[in-house]
Amino acid sequence: MNYFSSQLAAEKYAAGRPDFHANTINYVKDFLKLENKLDKALDIACGTGLSTKALLPIAKEVYGTDLSAEMVNAAHKKDKINYAIARAEQQPFADGTFDLITVSSGVHWFNIDSFLVEANRLLKNEGWLVIYENFFSGDMEEREDFKTWVNEVYYKQSFPSPPRNKNYDWSPENVYALGFTIQIPQNFKNAVDFNKQQLINYFLSQSNISAAVESDKTTYDEVEEWLDNELSQFFNDSKVTCTCYYGNWIKYLQKVN
Repeated sequence: MNYFSSQLAAEKYAAGRPDFHANTINYVKDFLKLENKLDKALDIACGTGLSTKALLPIAKEVYGTDLSAEMVNAAHKKDKINYAIARAEQQPFADGTFDLITVSSGVHWFNIDSFLVEANRLLKNEGWLVIYENFFSGDMEEREDFKTWVNEVYYKQSFPSPPRNKNYDWSPENVYALGFTIQIPQNFKNAVDFNKQQLINYFLSQSNISAAVESDKTTYDEVEEWLDNELSQFFNDSKVTCTCYYGNWIKYLQKVN
């Protein structure tokens, strides 16, 4: 099931996701030692394009694809980016087109074996597949009880995350069999300041909420009202901001000639 296929889910995603992908791409730029722009880069599972527009400073031509037409319709920088609707495992491009492929917070929805075969087909010799994750850790500055609420009340009791592929074998032996070498992941954090409404908007953009709405268990309005009430314990008023943290890891896979 695609939890981001509806217009409402795309609107919530566009309104709620923080824009810190450029920070990750700076790590990528340094790791790959890019002194000049690459010719072509592709962002797969691009969503509304936050991860795609982050590629503009490092590539002359930037492409983004997503399975959801509604997400692509809401995407950023359409005047500078070539967007298309496509499955991760079946892309509409010729062999050896790209110097770089990125995937941000999406690979866990893929058939990963099939995707790696497709990414290998799309990349030039010695091209790079960069897979990275921005995940909400539940850490809030000076509020340890917030993480308890996130894990025990929000995720466990109220809105469990839908199934995803968390146990893929990323060992060097496995990815080499599919045409890649792999580097040890980089790990770091991103800090984001939220007021209560901004944090509500982020939660409304998550797949666990869209899954609950799509299965008719609730509505976005009902979830927003519940979140507004629950988060009042962490925000004294609507103007207060709190710093929350996202974990981030980056996997670097290079195509084997």
